[in-house]
Amino acid sequence: MTIYGECIGARDRLPVTISLLDGHECQLEVPVEACKIEGVMDLWIGAIGPLPVMAETSGERRYRARFREPLDDRIIAHFAQA
Repeated sequence: MTIYGECIGARDRLPVTISLLDGHECQLEVPVEACKIEGVMDLWIGAIGPLPVMAETSGERRYRARFREPLDDRIIAHFAQA
C-alpha cells in the first residue's frame, strides 16, 4: 500500500510517500530534491492528521516514522482498502 502525505516540521513542509503503514510506524520516502527530515514532526496521511511522529533516517531518501500514539485500527483498515 502506497499513500501520499505530508510531513510538517518546525521550518519545512514536505510531500512524502507513505508505505508499510501499521499502528505504530510507517516508512516515508521524500522527493529527490528534498531536505532531510528527522526528529519530531506532524504527519498527514492523506486527509488524516496531524499525527505526531518521530522520524529517523533508514536509508537514502527513506525514513522510519514512529507514531507517538498508536493509530486506530480503523485508519489502518481504511488505507488497506485503497
